[in-house]
Amino acid sequence: MREVTVTLVPGIDRWTHGQPAVLVANPTAGSGKAADWIRVARALLDEAEVPHRFVATEPDGKTVERVRELVDGDGARVLIYMGGDGTFAEVAKGLFASQHAGEVVMGMLPTGTANDQGKSFGLDSGPGSLERNVRVIAAGEVVGCDVGRLVIERRMKEIHRDLFFDSFSIGLGAASLETRNRDRERVGRIPGLGAFYRDQLVYAGAILQRLAESYVVDIKFDLEAVIDGVVHSFDNLLDVIVKNTKIFGGEWIFDSNTESDDGLFELVPVTGRRDFGAKMIGTLRRSPVGVEDLSLLGFSHDAPMTGAKFDLDVRATPLPAAQCDGEELPAGDRYRIEVVPRALRLIVPREHIDPANVDTSGPLPRQS
Repeated sequence: MREVTVTLVPGIDRWTHGQPAVLVANPTAGSGKAADWIRVARALLDEAEVPHRFVATEPDGKTVERVRELVDGDGARVLIYMGGDGTFAEVAKGLFASQHAGEVVMGMLPTGTANDQGKSFGLDSGPGSLERNVRVIAAGEVVGCDVGRLVIERRMKEIHRDLFFDSFSIGLGAASLETRNRDRERVGRIPGLGAFYRDQLVYAGAILQRLAESYVVDIKFDLEAVIDGVVHSFDNLLDVIVKNTKIFGGEWIFDSNTESDDGLFELVPVTGRRDFGAKMIGTLRRSPVGVEDLSLLGFSHDAPMTGAKFDLDVRATPLPAAQCDGEELPAGDRYRIEVVPRALRLIVPREHIDPANVDTSGPLPRQS
């Protein structure tokens, strides 16, 4: 019998299928600094021998369609996002809008504010991390990431469909996002103020505003959650978060056991101000005090609940705000979420993968 030799294609070349990778970023972000970061990233990609082209993001959600065209029309099979979680989501949605979603992998160059996706998969963020993150892309090690399908209903009518990759929430966090976007626009009109009142500082200010308002205006809501067929009822919630990635808001880990490729999301209820405080302090990545320590001091903490299918019925007037992956959503009275296991292929650091499961030709490896 004739001996057959199989040669594995090394690095990123195993995924490109002869087409250049596409770097997608917004050159006007970061008060124009992103244009310099893009130039550095492209030079590093050249140095790492990653053939690529650059495509700028487009306003008003048009990036999604542009990415779809890159995949279906131009044959792109490696997409590299550069920016924050919003850019990640737009590129990923464009990938799923295409006819070749299962053939495409995404590289990550996180330079935004929270960077939940990149940090959850072992990447550092910011321009200072570009060199290491480009090396990760050049190595081409891939894992699967779960994806959330979301349907929003109001008065028994479907009003919106979406995908999310990081988190979805109803209540205080989404309302704070609305306030942050409003404040960021106002700050932009005042010369010089945006130099220091920006990014997470603006968001922190928005949360404090909404918390202060909660003492005057009742912003709480009731929720009935059916998680994998089991009913859970909550009264007087401040917020509820459905989480995929391990890290939330760039700095918080609600459940250290969660993984982004386990086919499960975590529902995190925030039942009041004390619970909110316990979560903000006790689940902070670098906090010396954990939620168990705070419980001993009398701070209640409601633990996350995992599932693959969520039906969330909201009872409140007016309806609380909603968001996914940092984008405002139309408020509904019912939200249906289904986990699509490991549907998105992400390039991650080798040390973030279980070596025993690496297989460049078969199923995607699990993250360790």
